[in-house]
Amino acid sequence: MLERIPLHRNSFWRVAVAVASAALMTTSASAQTISLGAAGDFCVLGLDGVKLSMSNPQTSVSGNVGLGPAGIQNFSDGFIGGTYTVDSTANNSKSNNVVIAGGTVTTDLSVAGADAQAASAAASALAPTQTFGAIKDALTIFGSGGVNVIAIESITFSGSTDKLTFDGGPSDVFIVNVSGSVKLSHKLSRIQVGGGVSESAVLFNLTAAHEPLTVSGGATLAGTYLAPNAGIRLSPAVVIGGVIGGGDTSLTSAAHVECVPFEGGKACVPDGGACSSNSDCCGLFCDNGTCQPG
Repeated sequence: MLERIPLHRNSFWRVAVAVASAALMTTSASAQTISLGAAGDFCVLGLDGVKLSMSNPQTSVSGNVGLGPAGIQNFSDGFIGGTYTVDSTANNSKSNNVVIAGGTVTTDLSVAGADAQAASAAASALAPTQTFGAIKDALTIFGSGGVNVIAIESITFSGSTDKLTFDGGPSDVFIVNVSGSVKLSHKLSRIQVGGGVSESAVLFNLTAAHEPLTVSGGATLAGTYLAPNAGIRLSPAVVIGGVIGGGDTSLTSAAHVECVPFEGGKACVPDGGACSSNSDCCGLFCDNGTCQPG
């Protein structure tokens, strides 16, 4: 967590971004990792100036939700399984029927926003290990162990067999930089993981300025989707991971986000190593404080 500095908000934000950028981006090609910092505490996070919408009683988020600086809450119905955190400058006045299991708190979310922006910049700066153009049909991308940096022009899926699979071992991490849009419109379309890859090891960095992620029909996506320059529209979709968006970010029509935090910036513990939970281990299980095969 970055140290808070008693500056004017805009000055603080610029300083925080600069510090976070330096802290979150590695310079060694053999040790490329990205951390979401404080932004990683949220299953759904709306960044500065976001209009964050939830509608439909069946729309749900299993974990924490954050409404960033100068954001606007546009809730009507839904369920938040964790805490709803509201920046002190955000407008949370709209009445709604959203059930919030963890309660509502007000706090400064500028650090989380700066960390998300810094993570996006850091991901964009990584040299790709594999490059693809516009993906419109089923494709499997194989990892080579360690951090895989994937550059993609765009993804457009509209059929039942359209699936993008990230396949590899438990040590594989996929940082996916997409310059265009990601659109899925069929219930059976998928962005998924295979082999020993976990949803916690996939980060999409969507840098386009106009709705870079649009999902309808109930398609399923694995990983965390970071869209700092524009909104995210899930109407509906199932995300096993998380979403971080600016602009208009909406969860409607029974959209569901099952929180699986991105942990690609954290080294995992090998077989026989000390652990406190399964997430510490490289696809293994934490049994009595030691990573072991299942």
